Amino acid sequence: MTFTYKDLPVVLRETELLTLKDGTQLRFESNGGAQEVFVNDEWTSRASLFQGMDHLLTVSDEQIHIISEADGLRVELK
Repeated sequence: MTFTYKDLPVVLRETELLTLKDGTQLRFESNGGAQEVFVNDEWTSRASLFQGMDHLLTVSDEQIHIISEADGLRVELK
């Protein structure tokens, strides 16, 4: 499933995408209990979060607050 900017805040699950206003896409992959956050087709994650951790990510001139939860990765605008 692909979510858009209009759906924020949203909880992403693995294999789901969030597309921002300018077309930038966010996704995550699980890796040994951590959620690795990727932007577009990058090979290196922008953040590695364990449950309860959060990170402020700046992409597309937007500040995106991401929080690792048991259900997935919560994404909201800051």
